[in-house]
Amino acid sequence: MKVLHFGAGNIGRGFIGRILSESGYDVIFSDIDQNLINIINSNQQYTVKIVGNHQEKIINVRKVSAVHFHDLKIMKIISSVKLITTAVGANALHVVALILAQGILLKIKNGSITPLNIIACENKVQASSFLKKEILKKLSPIYHDYLNKYVGFIDCSIDTIIPLVHFKNNKDVLFLLAEDFKEWIVDVNQFKGDLPKIIDIKYSDNLKSFIERKLFTLNTGHAIAAYLGLMKNYNSIQESMLDEEIRLVVKSAMEESGLVLIKRYNFNKNEHANYINKIFSRFDNPFLSDSLKRIARNPLQKLGNKERLIGPLLGSIQYNLPYFNLSKGIAAAFHYHNPQDLESMKISSFVKDKGIENAIIKICNLSKNSPELYSIILEYINFFNKKK
Repeated sequence: MKVLHFGAGNIGRGFIGRILSESGYDVIFSDIDQNLINIINSNQQYTVKIVGNHQEKIINVRKVSAVHFHDLKIMKIISSVKLITTAVGANALHVVALILAQGILLKIKNGSITPLNIIACENKVQASSFLKKEILKKLSPIYHDYLNKYVGFIDCSIDTIIPLVHFKNNKDVLFLLAEDFKEWIVDVNQFKGDLPKIIDIKYSDNLKSFIERKLFTLNTGHAIAAYLGLMKNYNSIQESMLDEEIRLVVKSAMEESGLVLIKRYNFNKNEHANYINKIFSRFDNPFLSDSLKRIARNPLQKLGNKERLIGPLLGSIQYNLPYFNLSKGIAAAFHYHNPQDLESMKISSFVKDKGIENAIIKICNLSKNSPELYSIILEYINFFNKKK
């Protein structure tokens, strides 16, 4: 069995690729980094150290290879495999869509009616459905019926933390640390043909609740810890969480978003409180010292109105629930300034040219008269005054 996976980064190798390999697949990674591709093809294996708060385990991932995004061989691979996964970052899905459209076209021309399933494992709600729309744009309408009949686009929720690890020599470049907590939940109703046999995957017919549970808990807490921590010039998630003021805001914001989830999906209060505590404890794992700049990157996406910051805020307004700490996190996101992050610079420029009120309305798609808008503005001004 062979599987093609787009994105040979931390999540690709340390989570998705590892699980697929342990499930018996030969994993073919595709990436734009030719040096990384060469190293994968030379070694044909890599090591992942699994770390919990009190235990460690080494896993050797074998039978791996790699191919460049733009290598013509990838078209033949796409046309022949039954399963394709991605972990490229939501902003790169349009690039993957173009490549997949060409490979699927070859599959059609070869007369293959073997079902193909594609799972986009991205921090984006319904990433696979989005990917399907992008591919449909790139295929002639005469092929749309084939796509709908034989190609499954499976939305999923993934949850794990795999930090950046810095190395002194090239031998270690494939080595990764990964936490022992992992969750991969997929929509069972979107598959074409037989379900793939993958260990540690959960098939669900109620995916939306799991997507929002993860997005509004782990991703909400992570983002707020990063933006608040960067305002105090911290570098890692652990540094940020050692700050009692930040720690309180992060935990409280996760509890606020939790009230939305409990109301919306009728989650058990005690079970969800335990889930929040489990997620919160992961931020303290000393082995997973993730960079705040990495967590904070792409703030325009994170400030989308269905995303990890604005999504729970709007839910709080909808159900008349508190959102004081969520507002603090959103205000901190508008303070984020990183010259190496294009989205950060766009936000900074918009705030400077149009003012914070117009920036929040435009970027977060909020109403001018909404109470949450002024709550964020107030927190933004408070932060600004503190920095003086």
